Amino acid sequence: MFVSFIIPHYNLPTKELHRCLDSIVAQGITPADYEIILVDDGSKEPPIWSEKTAELPNKKLIIATHAGPGAARNIGLNEAKGEYIQFIDADDALAPDSLPGCLEAIRSHKADILQHNYMICPPGFTPQNRAAKRSKTKIYKSGAEFMLRNNLNGSPCAYLFKREIAEKHDIRFTEKVLHEDEDFNTKIHYHGGKLIQTDRIVYRYHIRPGSITSSTDPLHELRRISDLFALLERVVKFRFDEQERCTPLQRKALNRKITMLTVDTLLNLYYNNYSAEEIEELCETRLTSLGLYPLPWATYSTKYIIFRLLANSTTGIKILRAMLPSQKPQKR
Repeated sequence: MFVSFIIPHYNLPTKELHRCLDSIVAQGITPADYEIILVDDGSKEPPIWSEKTAELPNKKLIIATHAGPGAARNIGLNEAKGEYIQFIDADDALAPDSLPGCLEAIRSHKADILQHNYMICPPGFTPQNRAAKRSKTKIYKSGAEFMLRNNLNGSPCAYLFKREIAEKHDIRFTEKVLHEDEDFNTKIHYHGGKLIQTDRIVYRYHIRPGSITSSTDPLHELRRISDLFALLERVVKFRFDEQERCTPLQRKALNRKITMLTVDTLLNLYYNNYSAEEIEELCETRLTSLGLYPLPWATYSTKYIIFRLLANSTTGIKILRAMLPSQKPQKR
């Protein structure tokens, strides 16, 4: 079996779940080449599998105790038999006829990871038939090289990866936290071999009011920031644990990823209207102790160079406070 599609599901209308399942079946992949693992994360009402799931080939339907998407994905990983894994959130979908070409690229290049593109679909999105553009690909010798040269997408749905990577290195999602996917993605790429990057749009991210990612509830945002600091602690510990066995490339890639996660944490403080004084105090008390602040000198991008210059001084923090919005920009 070539691919395991792992779908966490929680309190979702049946119509949206069906859209997700239909998009997999419509890819035209030979049924013997894939399985669908649908994990219900303890929905408040029993999930309505209905006739749609009854018709699915090679399906596993699992009802679990509510513990969040990380736990549901872990259950799916433990059950998976496919050589490769593709995570899909139950309220999202795959673009028509987008995956077969990616699977062929994986086979021909014997890649460990394939990074694909995505599109954001606002509420009321209506699919349009457009002539398919010829996709462009770029090959990296390892996931670490990709992580060193690029900002790594935080979503585990943005790529296919070889299941063996997760099994060999015991990589699983941290459960019952937000941002559980960031350190999972980091570890998969850190350990992964050859990576293919394609601009082919495979994933359709459907914005759904009320979902975890779209919530702007103040208490939820406080938890998000707390979990971001906890995430930084986890990845710094991972770097420490790997320091004796990592390659120079892996070390540089991990340093970049940790720095970008630190920047993201600082941005979330600005977006949540923390004062310049509060931000400076958190930098000194939470980030300096981890060796993450002041931000290190690096030429990752022009934006990073400017942000670092400002974020590393009291005056600069005040300038950023005045420049940046006090609300996180919405995806478009």
